Amino acid sequence: MTRNLAVPRRRGMGARLRRPAGLLGGLAGGLLLLASCATAPEVRYFRVDPARPAPAAEAPLPVTLGVARVAAPEPYRQERIIYRTSPYEVQMYGADRWESSPVDMVGHALLDRLRRSGLFRRVVPWRAGDADVRLNVRLRRFEEVDEADAWYGVVELEYEVVAGDGTSLLRGGSDQRVRAEARTVDGVVRALSHGLAVSLDEVTAQTAGAIRQARR
Repeated sequence: MTRNLAVPRRRGMGARLRRPAGLLGGLAGGLLLLASCATAPEVRYFRVDPARPAPAAEAPLPVTLGVARVAAPEPYRQERIIYRTSPYEVQMYGADRWESSPVDMVGHALLDRLRRSGLFRRVVPWRAGDADVRLNVRLRRFEEVDEADAWYGVVELEYEVVAGDGTSLLRGGSDQRVRAEARTVDGVVRALSHGLAVSLDEVTAQTAGAIRQARR
């Protein structure tokens, strides 16, 4: 759940204070520090909520699908929300954060989507010997992108379906760029939720298709 949705976004924790010289300066600096702490912005926590589709009408494939832990670069393995105003710099909000890291949120959503699809006999976290097929997923991007016309939620995934003998059945990618309805963190979170739902649907369908093809 999000909180204080009408509150404008806050990207920093305030300007750096300059230390005055001398004893009086030290006292003044201390008072300024206390004042800045008293007015520090409230930390707000957000989560993605991708829509959940109805289970497939067809019979599930007679396989156990093992889902490996989602991989991601370091910026997506922490809780601060990432935004970009250029392709060359990764920036982070100071007071707006995810309730858990993007890589963990995507991993949980992926397992949930695969299980709810009804396309597989079983879907489990991957461990050697426990599954017939392994699904590897890498989170490449999960962030806000600010452009002159609008803000966007960008989701990029890479995935690979691997047979039990190590043969690669499929390699693919899903790139989603969804325009936020409002230039707010909440608007971007909604856009990311929609983009993630589309990517998860694609990964689920492509995984099932690769397994069917291999079984023919």
